[in-house]
Amino acid sequence: MKDERALHYYERLLSLGPKKEHHLPLAEVAEVLFTTARHARTVLQALQQRGWVTWEPKVGRNQRSQLTLHFDVKTLRQRLGKAMIEQGQYESAFSLLHGDQEQFSQLLQQTSGTMVREGQLHIQLTYQRAFQPILPHKPLRNSERFLVRQIYSCLTACDHEGKVSPQLAHHWTTNKDYTQWRFYLRPRLEFHSGLTLNPELIAQLFLKLKTRPEYDTELAHLKAVNFGHQTITFELERPDRGFDALISDLRYSIQPPEQLDVVAGRVVDGCGAFRVIEHSDERLRLEANDRFFDLPALTDTVTIWQLDKTPTERIELAHSQKEGVSEKHGMSDGQAYTQSRIENGCIYLLLNANDSLHSLNASQRAYLCSVFSPYSILETPDLNPLSRASVSAHNILPSWTKITRRIADKVALPEKLTIAVYDHQVIRDCANGIRAQLALLGVACEINVYTLEMLHSKACERKLDEDITIASFIVDDNLPVSVFRWLCSDVILRQGLNDADVEWLDSN
Repeated sequence: MKDERALHYYERLLSLGPKKEHHLPLAEVAEVLFTTARHARTVLQALQQRGWVTWEPKVGRNQRSQLTLHFDVKTLRQRLGKAMIEQGQYESAFSLLHGDQEQFSQLLQQTSGTMVREGQLHIQLTYQRAFQPILPHKPLRNSERFLVRQIYSCLTACDHEGKVSPQLAHHWTTNKDYTQWRFYLRPRLEFHSGLTLNPELIAQLFLKLKTRPEYDTELAHLKAVNFGHQTITFELERPDRGFDALISDLRYSIQPPEQLDVVAGRVVDGCGAFRVIEHSDERLRLEANDRFFDLPALTDTVTIWQLDKTPTERIELAHSQKEGVSEKHGMSDGQAYTQSRIENGCIYLLLNANDSLHSLNASQRAYLCSVFSPYSILETPDLNPLSRASVSAHNILPSWTKITRRIADKVALPEKLTIAVYDHQVIRDCANGIRAQLALLGVACEINVYTLEMLHSKACERKLDEDITIASFIVDDNLPVSVFRWLCSDVILRQGLNDADVEWLDSN
């Protein structure tokens, strides 16, 4: 008997009342079940095998048997739904719960983690928002950046110490003045769709990237891209000793050139260890790529469900660290905890100094720099718990020298200032904290919230004219490349600088 049919019979028995003993002959049980006495016996045996009831039949006609129902219907449906989710039967579980999103979400969170089914390793996770299209050439939040590394590969890879290693290219050469770089591709490379990954497609990809405004600064010296048999050659107008490291950045992940023109597609075509088999507002599903050139992934599938919940794990971790948890032993007062690390990068505040856009002069910007403090923002009343778990940044990277705050003379400020942010809970909280501090100075404040892509688009068009911008600086583990690329190419940062500062960045 299938679980759905057994549940149907159990719900009929619930009219007797759950969690208490009932003494009644089999004939009465059959009446409740709307079946024959013989079939009622079969049903009760099936329910008892599942642990849903305890049935102690008595021998003889009209003898009263003892029957106990152990669960109410909601609890039983949740138990069945949880078992179905653990078996990967998500649609059946959702149907069993009558489409109750709240119960389904709770079960997803309870079953998050790793599980083995039919000899395959599956990971199920929950996340507090839907993922945007995972395209490496688009502006990406931190989680999407991590996923890019799983779905795509680059010609080269770079670690946190700046060491460049092979990826899609098994080796490469350069001439004496570093103006010509030739990369040798591994044989039989394919995209997830089965499309052959050849040098011609890579050449087309880089030439198309060069025409995009976001890549203009980094690829300004790229003169030509030539391809041969399993080789691709980059011709540069000036020497670039670090070109092999530059193209290890995730923005240079290899993808079909046509994918650059995708507007709203979600099931993308990559060449990394995992391929996307489903991407919707409800979930993202990844599957191990059996065509991957390197060692195969140990995990067979990854399913990430979108739940509109605050991620509590990170908050609890931050609180435990503040209370003095030892990272060496991972224990405090005998309690284990999930070990993590502070991310490289930070949320930053940029005072608009663009010669054609800003309304604040140099003295006003200096004064505001001495007024604003991450500590005062984190002490703002009604702060979201996730924001309270944030750590004050003293420099762009935690390992860099702590910056000493300068005290500037107080000057008159405009009656009103504007702040540009993108739709991120912590960043919006920072903006509200800044607004509260400006109110104490007698300055009104307007906060304009954009999507991340819109914020980048306005910066590319040099139309981001708010007085203050709050955004995030995100890097990968390949710190030398990530930090360099952000300082030299980030459109939000550059559009907020004056011409002299931009020229200094480009020359250094």
